[in-house]
Amino acid sequence: MRTSLVRRAVLTASAASLGLLAAACTGSGQGGAEADAKPSVSTPAPAPTPEAKALGPAELEKLTLADGDVAKVKIEKAGADDVAKAAEVTTDKQECRPLAEAGGLAPVGKAVTTTERIGTGAPTDPANPMSITLTSVQLASYDAKGAEESLASMKAAGQACAGGFTTTVKGEKTVVKSVESAALTAGDDAASWAFTAESDGETLKSQMVAFRKGNNLVVIHSFQFTGKPALPQAFVDAQLKKLG
Repeated sequence: MRTSLVRRAVLTASAASLGLLAAACTGSGQGGAEADAKPSVSTPAPAPTPEAKALGPAELEKLTLADGDVAKVKIEKAGADDVAKAAEVTTDKQECRPLAEAGGLAPVGKAVTTTERIGTGAPTDPANPMSITLTSVQLASYDAKGAEESLASMKAAGQACAGGFTTTVKGEKTVVKSVESAALTAGDDAASWAFTAESDGETLKSQMVAFRKGNNLVVIHSFQFTGKPALPQAFVDAQLKKLG
């Protein structure tokens, strides 16, 4: 739900177009598509205790996804333009704010430390560079039950905002037309949401996943120009592996 990510996708697709043109001129080229992955199965764990403390920046960095952790995806650190502060996120419906924050890569609730990454996948249609999937990943660590409370607020927002909402992030307006919530099994607790939105004249369909592991919360958000993106299961599995 961020225009900056849309611009990033356009630039990436344009670069891919030049690559395809060069490949066509030399008579070579290849493309690939990721296979659908099966959902993760996890055993529920006790909620964090009131004494739980958030991880420090260095500790969190070690648990953050890096390039090579997800097959056929280039992962890089999110830029300053990609990440919003809570004060830079507004919405016409206060009950929808947790999803608006997550969509803007702003921390949901009272996160103590966060890291953000952007993953760019290969085109699902080798002939169409715009068929790339762009995925943002935020790993946030909380004191006490902050992660549990933040995920609960996102679940409540998904139910309350099914009919859509309008959000502005760093001055960029996005109109979310609909939100479809779904249950998910991952980590200690999880949920997913499918969005249909409009931004800068573009209609975007995206898929968001959030799951908690102890007092850490992971929000993964994928979108694609040419259709509805699949559940970002490869990212879920890779991040769970790092969290242990």
